[in-house]
Amino acid sequence: MRKGYEERYLIMILSSVMNQKTTPEPMRQLDWEKMFRLADFHHVAHVVHYGILGLNEIIPQSIRRRFFEKYLEAVYRTDRLRKAEKQLRSLMEKEKINCFFVDYAENVKSYPIEEMCCQEYIEIGSDKKGTGLIANKLRIRDFVEKPLEDEGFLYYRIPGIKVFFYNYNIFLSRPMRKFYKNLLGTIPRKEGFKHVREMGPNDQYLFYMCRLTDSYAKGEISLNQMINFWFFYKRYAEEFSWKYIYDRLKKLKIEAFAEKMEYLVLRWFGTGAGVGAEFAEVYDAMESYILSKGEEGREISSQYLPLIKTVADCYARNRRAEEFKRLLEWAFPDRGYMETIYPELEKASALLPLFWMFRLGRYGLRICYHKLWETYLLKPISNLQQRFSQLPIIKDIIIKLAASQEEDENIETSEAEETDIGDSEQDKDDDKETAEILK
Repeated sequence: MRKGYEERYLIMILSSVMNQKTTPEPMRQLDWEKMFRLADFHHVAHVVHYGILGLNEIIPQSIRRRFFEKYLEAVYRTDRLRKAEKQLRSLMEKEKINCFFVDYAENVKSYPIEEMCCQEYIEIGSDKKGTGLIANKLRIRDFVEKPLEDEGFLYYRIPGIKVFFYNYNIFLSRPMRKFYKNLLGTIPRKEGFKHVREMGPNDQYLFYMCRLTDSYAKGEISLNQMINFWFFYKRYAEEFSWKYIYDRLKKLKIEAFAEKMEYLVLRWFGTGAGVGAEFAEVYDAMESYILSKGEEGREISSQYLPLIKTVADCYARNRRAEEFKRLLEWAFPDRGYMETIYPELEKASALLPLFWMFRLGRYGLRICYHKLWETYLLKPISNLQQRFSQLPIIKDIIIKLAASQEEDENIETSEAEETDIGDSEQDKDDDKETAEILK
C-alpha cells in the first residue's frame, strides 16, 4: 500500500492551493504525465493548475497546457452552471416536482476563488416519480443522457452543462435510503418556493457524509468530493449541532467511519494534525484506498466500514444474475434468430417453444456424443499407446529407429556437401577454359 511520490505531492499541491499558500518545490524529479493523469482521474486538474503556476520545476509545456485547459473548462463552467441551476429550480417549481438541490451557487461561495469549485454538475435529489419527470423535461430541452454505472441519471447539453439527479436508490444501505426519504419529506421549502426544498447545514453535513461513505464503499470516491466537503465544513463548522449530527450518524451506522473520514479531510487539507502510531496504518490504508479508487487498502478499510463487504456481495450477486441472464438468452433466443435456423417457424410461430426444446435436445445429444467418444474411444486408445510405448522392447526399437534416421540424415548431408564441392571445382575449370578462349 505504498503511495508514490506523485500521489503525495498531489495532496501537497491541493492543500497549499486551498489554504492559499505557496506550493513547496518537489524533493525529487516528478513524472508529470502521471501527475496529470492522477489529477484528472480525481477531477482536480483545474485546482492543480493554480499550484504549479509559480513552481521553478521544469514541467513540459504540453502538460502545462493540459492543466490550463482544465482550468479554462472550470472558468466557463462556473457561470454556466450558476445560471442553469437558477433556470432548473424555476422549472422544478413550475412542474410541481418535490426535490432539493445541492446548491451550486452557495457552494461556489465557499471557495476562495470561484473557479476552484470542484462540483462539476447541477445536483438534484427527488423521488422515483420526480426523476422520471426531470428526465422528460431535460430531454425536451435538448439534454442527452450519459449512461452511468451508478444509481443516478446524468444528462448533459453543449456547451458543458451537466445535470445529475437521483432518488433514494443512489444509496446502497437501507438506513441511508430511509434517511434520504425522510430528508425529502421533512427539510423546509426554499424561500419563495412551494415544491423545491433546501437543506440546512446539519442535514447537508449528514447528506455529504452519506454520499462520501457510499462512494467510498463502492470504490468511486474522488478527491473533488472530499474538497467539496472540506470547504462546506470550513464554512459552516461553527453552526453545526454536533449532538444532532452524532445521533443521526449512529442511526445510519457510520459514526466510526465518519469520524475517521472527517479526520482524514482535516489531515489533508486543514490543520495537518499528526496521528498516533496505532492509527497510522488505518489512515495510510484509507489514503491508498481513495487515491486508487478502491484498488488498494480494501481489507483494512472494510474493518471500519462493513458496507464495503456489502457492496462486494451485491456486485457478486449482480455478476451471477448477469451470467444467468446470458445463459437464458443463449438457451431461448429470439424468434428472428430461430427462424434463420428453422424456416418452418415463419409459418408456425406458435411452435417456437417446441423448436427451442428441439434445438436444446440437439445440443444435448451432440455434447453426449463427444463425451462418449472421448471417454470410451479416444482416451482408452491414448492410454494403450502410452503403455505400449513404455515396454522395453518397443523403447529399444524406437531408439534404434531414431539413431538410424539420424545416420541417414548425416550421410545425405555429407553427400550433398561433396556434390557442392564437385560443382564448385567444375565451375572453376569452366571459368579457366573461358578465359583461355577469350585470350
